[in-house]
Amino acid sequence: MIVRPQQHWIRLIFVWHGSVLSKIFSRLLLNFLLSIAVIIMLPWYTMLGIKFTLAPFSILGVAIAIFLGFRNNACYARYVEARHLWGQLMIASRSILREVKTTLPDERGIEDFVRLQIAFAHCLRMTLRRQPQTQVLGNYLDQEALQKVVASHSPANRILLLMGEWLAIRRRSGKLFERL
Repeated sequence: MIVRPQQHWIRLIFVWHGSVLSKIFSRLLLNFLLSIAVIIMLPWYTMLGIKFTLAPFSILGVAIAIFLGFRNNACYARYVEARHLWGQLMIASRSILREVKTTLPDERGIEDFVRLQIAFAHCLRMTLRRQPQTQVLGNYLDQEALQKVVASHSPANRILLLMGEWLAIRRRSGKLFERL
């Protein structure tokens, strides 16, 4: 989760990085210029006998507020669901690691499995954020595994397959029980 430092609300208005402002700036500018044009032309409208009432603008404002409220709730629901799924994934990851460590307490290669678990969490995080992965994953994977992961269409899934291969080797050698 990206946690930003607490800022005063006035500073938050002018935040550019990580904001939708860069995407909607042209629309906002057009809206602002159109509003200025309407205000400048208002005396001519009154000379022509055209009067503006507040009713259409109020109805439009209420409709937009309701729409944005529903949209904001939907976005927050997706955010909460993503946090919940990430938490479940980390709990499952810790559980399988704990079970492997208790089943194979004397296994010398358990550090490889731990590194695969850490690499999986980092890889999934960086994939979701669309960040480069090679440098960070190189800290946890050996060169052969790193080449397989980087060449894959789904790097996180490739790491899961590597963990499965690690477990399969131990199972075939009789070190793991049926339930794992």
